[in-house]
Amino acid sequence: MLVFPLALLLTAAPPALETWATRVCPPSKAEPDSNVEMKLREQRRAECLRKAMDKALDRVILPLKKSRPEAFKEWMALQADYNRWMAEACAAAEEANWVDLTTGERSMGTGYGFTESQCLQRHHAWRGFHAEAWARGERNPLAPLSPSLEGPAAEARRAWNAYRDRVRQSAAHAPTQAIEPARPSRKLSRDDWKPYVERLERVLAGPELLATRQCSLLPAPPTDCVQRFADSLFAQMDPPQPPGRSEGGP
Repeated sequence: MLVFPLALLLTAAPPALETWATRVCPPSKAEPDSNVEMKLREQRRAECLRKAMDKALDRVILPLKKSRPEAFKEWMALQADYNRWMAEACAAAEEANWVDLTTGERSMGTGYGFTESQCLQRHHAWRGFHAEAWARGERNPLAPLSPSLEGPAAEARRAWNAYRDRVRQSAAHAPTQAIEPARPSRKLSRDDWKPYVERLERVLAGPELLATRQCSLLPAPPTDCVQRFADSLFAQMDPPQPPGRSEGGP
């Protein structure tokens, strides 16, 4: 089941995010038979919420195709970049579960993919929830939610920046070539770390960049629109939980 801050669940106007997600994609109440079934269920709900998000966005974007063609193109380009950012952010969250920053080793297990699916659920639901509010004509749907987002956003920023710093340290101490051990894990080489670090940089820079573009497309955005919108994206990112030591460097 999706996990959201309690303050969001109790918000009455606009409609609570969990209420929206449950309405468009009701979660299964049956207990899964196995880890595989649980992962498949989470993947199916992530896909359901993606389709619901796209449907809500269509109500915002498609009317612009004839009335404001330039705005239509900007919205389409923004959403394409938004989708790429969501995919990278959730892939990074998943990989964080399997890369030990102390040893520099990457492992694998039956739970692989679960975190990514839940992450995508949150981001798809958040984007769809706001798209539906915009389609109804609500100019500033973030306003009543912002106070509840500040704390989670600040914590996520702190945690992900600290994680990025530790990843850089691990990459700097990595061997030139990967060593293949006789077990289901391997020590990452510097070449292995390079795209990992680059993706993290894009993920952490994404919220402000996307927020700036999004706010420029809204009618009469508030002066703190960029900060609020960036906070709303960071607030959907659970702090990374890498295996091994939780604090300190490699």
